[in-house]
Amino acid sequence: MSDFDDNWQLTGSSDPATPDIQPHQMAAQAQPQTQSFNPTPVQPFQPQVQQPVQPVYQPPVYGQSAPQPYGYPSQQPAYLQSMPQGAGYQAQQVPYQNIDYAVERENNLNECTRMINHFSQKVDLYQDYEKCKTDIVRYSRTSIAPLIWGIIVSLLGLTFVFSAVTANYKDNIIGYAVTAGVFLLFGGGLVFLYVMKKIKGKKKTEALYAQLSELSDQLFIVYNGFSNCVLPSEFTDPRILFKIQSLISSGRCISINNALNSLLSVQNTYMRLNAAKNQFQKDTAERFNGKPAFFNAVRYLDLR
Repeated sequence: MSDFDDNWQLTGSSDPATPDIQPHQMAAQAQPQTQSFNPTPVQPFQPQVQQPVQPVYQPPVYGQSAPQPYGYPSQQPAYLQSMPQGAGYQAQQVPYQNIDYAVERENNLNECTRMINHFSQKVDLYQDYEKCKTDIVRYSRTSIAPLIWGIIVSLLGLTFVFSAVTANYKDNIIGYAVTAGVFLLFGGGLVFLYVMKKIKGKKKTEALYAQLSELSDQLFIVYNGFSNCVLPSEFTDPRILFKIQSLISSGRCISINNALNSLLSVQNTYMRLNAAKNQFQKDTAERFNGKPAFFNAVRYLDLR
């Protein structure tokens, strides 16, 4: 058996319950190894702050519905969903303009002065043109009153002729014949007067149309001689320009366009003017081989 000595070392034979370890059973002791340790520096935690995303305004597109929030189904009709993106009318983004109204008003007054100085030199030409148009209307409308009275008087004369033919006494025949002759002469004179007036009016109208064509060409030359005119040709009569200038100078309007819109805003003025212009250009184009005459809007703005 094993035992311990004074130094508490194992002596004697081994315990049969605990057999001795044989040499081939001894485990090799692992040699200690040295390992270098390099600590990695740890960065301090820095929270990331997400910047808010500013919403970008998208202009409305005609033919497409407004965008729906996330998680909601689109409410577009089937025929609109099949349309390509960007189809339809897209509103144009107009940047904000800080308008200096005093400067704008002054610029428009200067433009009015420039137009008045140019077109007022031909004010007689505008007046002659309007008078020519009035004379054309007057001579082209021949009164039919002489024709009607001539027919009525001639019919009365024929009744006296019939009475003279059927009279039994000679004195009655002479009286009826004389009366019938007077009525027939008077009625025939009225009819003849109507015919002559009609022929004369037609000749005068043709001469006036020739004058109208000449004056119209001169007015177009005057209008084209003014560079970059902001008004259509029908509103360049000096009487219209003076009215526009007075509206701006009095402070009622700020620009030439505002003043013109103010003149046309009277009830039915724009519709009457537009209808008269279309009819006048159609009539003159048929007469002048497809070239419409100059149209002046002064009489439709009550500025005569």
